[in-house]
Formats: sequence, structure tokens, C-alpha cells
Amino acid sequence: MSHVVAVLVRLAVLAIGLTLYTVLVVPAMSESGDADIGAGLIAFGALVLVGFAGGLVDARRRGALVAVAWWLAVAAGLALGWWLVPPLLDRSGDASYGELLAMDAGIVTFLFGLVAVPAVIGAVIGAVIGRSLGTAGRRA
Repeated sequence: MSHVVAVLVRLAVLAIGLTLYTVLVVPAMSESGDADIGAGLIAFGALVLVGFAGGLVDARRRGALVAVAWWLAVAAGLALGWWLVPPLLDRSGDASYGELLAMDAGIVTFLFGLVAVPAVIGAVIGAVIGRSLGTAGRRA
């Protein structure tokens, strides 16, 4: 059960952070009404950093396999959530929910990779650091 809670906590923190960023920061960055590519790049960079740092820290505390499993689950949940939820909230257009999902299906693999790849790299580095310091897989 602790594994499920660990994944859900990480997923909730990421989801809340992304939602707050989208609602509060993005509109302020694009006051002209135009698309602001910088806002998206900052969000993508933050996801990469969080995935890497999370994998690194969790591997040092719980071991590489646990960290990788947790962060693969977090990446999958985040990608699926970001694909499934926004079309439900933005029903201003003429497209149906299914059409919106079909248009945005590529976001799933992109967001999954954006979090999962750095998390796996971080977990490997965290495990190596943990072994060299003799602290790999210890519960903190």
C-alpha cells in the first residue's frame, strides 16, 4: 500500500503544480494574447527536472527498481491525466470529446517520456551514488 500512496502523492504534487502553473503563470506570461512558447518550454523543463530529481532521490532512499517503478507509474498517470482531463474542462469548441482526444493523442507518449526518461536516468545515478556511499535502498 505504501507504494500506491507514494505514487499518488508524487502524481498529485505534479498535477497541482502543473495546474497552478497553467492557471496562474501562463496567462501572465502571454499578456498580448498570443501563444507564448516560452511558457511551455519552462513547464517541460520543470517536468524533466522533477522527474530526474525524483528518480535520483527515490533511488537513494528506496533503491533503483522501486524508484523506476514509481516514476514510470507517475509518468503514465500524468500523461494520461493531461490527455483526458483538459478536453473535459474546455468544451467551448464544436469538437466532441472523442475528437479532442484523437487530436491530442500524441501528448501521451511525449509527456510520459518527458518525465520517465529523466527519472530512469536519475534513478540509475542515484543508485550508483548510493552504492558508492553505502546508502542504496535504505529507507529514510
